[in-house]
Amino acid sequence: MKRNLINEITAIKSRSEFNSRLDYSSRLNDIEYAFQENLDYNGDFNKELLKYIPIATVACFEAFFRSVYKELIDFGKPFSDNVIKFNQAQNVKFDFDIINAIQTKTVTVGEFISHILPCNNFDDINKNLSLLCGIDFADQIKKFKRDSIFEHVNDNSKQFIDNGDQIISDIKRTFELRHIFCHEFATNLRIDKDEILRCFNNAKIFLNQTNDFIWDLIYPNAPETQADMNNHTSDQFSEADNELTELIITIKEASKENSYMTLNIDLLDETLTEWKKYREVKAKLDASVVEGGSMYPTIYAGSLITTTQKKIESLKNEYTVDLRRYANR
Repeated sequence: MKRNLINEITAIKSRSEFNSRLDYSSRLNDIEYAFQENLDYNGDFNKELLKYIPIATVACFEAFFRSVYKELIDFGKPFSDNVIKFNQAQNVKFDFDIINAIQTKTVTVGEFISHILPCNNFDDINKNLSLLCGIDFADQIKKFKRDSIFEHVNDNSKQFIDNGDQIISDIKRTFELRHIFCHEFATNLRIDKDEILRCFNNAKIFLNQTNDFIWDLIYPNAPETQADMNNHTSDQFSEADNELTELIITIKEASKENSYMTLNIDLLDETLTEWKKYREVKAKLDASVVEGGSMYPTIYAGSLITTTQKKIESLKNEYTVDLRRYANR
């Protein structure tokens, strides 16, 4: 039976709280809690339950890195230009359902491509990120040093730099154990509690290092304090709002040269006035979950940015013919 890739993707999204790599932290905490609960039971541990740790860790890896692929591709250039380098992207057949889902934004290009990329071992992860980013990921991640105002971030980076080879070796071992426990009886395999604990701890270090690496790759010099974040999102909104204003001016100018259809400027302005009221109310709603807190300005401005960007794309699609003719006049 033919796979329904769109249904698979939407189902996965529905089961994820944030539908992003931000989910990895809470899942790791849950795995660690389960590990400790198992070890603390009467001072002993259940060998069968211990097998769950590498299985869950690999699940976390797969979800995390698919989220990273998605984020990079949807971010745009230069990452989106590298998608064609994947054999999976070259061989996929885009039927009507896939095209319609992407066009209607049911799924993004990044979500679709990340879903079909292999993620079965460390080599897959290294190859995928190396192709997407145009770098040797395994080499660069070992050299990456995060200079953060938060000491725990710097400590994690130092641990990885100091023990990178061992950490990557343990990542490979985690994938190997997961495969064994999922596909074999493995009744003669000795369950080494210390090995599983070491592999899990090094998996956390690796994921944290990768998370910081991706942040720095996409958003270099991103703010870290709440005050800086508030100022940063405010500046981003100003940029998006200015882009919208310039686009509207261009649409009005383009409409003057449209010989077959005249745009009612007054009605356009009226719809934009009402839309801006909606944009503000929606931002208040989105930020209401942290009302009174220091994050309120960031969430509020973030909502304004998202709504504004969607309006820009909507107007570009609606007036694409006029804009193209105006640009080529």
